[in-house]
Amino acid sequence: MNHLDAIDPELFNNPFATLTTLGAGGDPQMTAVWFRVEDGKILISATARRRKVKNLMADPRCSLFIFHPTTGDYCVELRGTAQVVDDADYAIADLISPRYNADFRGFDSPTDRRMGIIVTPERVIVTDVRAH
Repeated sequence: MNHLDAIDPELFNNPFATLTTLGAGGDPQMTAVWFRVEDGKILISATARRRKVKNLMADPRCSLFIFHPTTGDYCVELRGTAQVVDDADYAIADLISPRYNADFRGFDSPTDRRMGIIVTPERVIVTDVRAH
């Protein structure tokens, strides 16, 4: 089942989402991320040294919060689990980068290890107070 089918597709025109992960003590850690929707999943790219990556490797539960790009009257929280995979070949990063006219290679130092984060939504919470 593709949980994303129930969402206004225009929502995904917003270039930013807020990713929330759980730290070692259970505290939430939030960060803005670039993303791409692919086959019912959300793809994110980050380096292994980032707190979000470390948190997800220890506990894959997460949520993404996205506002509609033109109104604050429609937003979605996607709750699910994330799989963190090695992306040394930039396969995931290269799927995301055209949307932002960027190349992740330019952000990385020689010692960075690029990782892909694949979020599988398991629950969708929609807030829609737009006038109908």
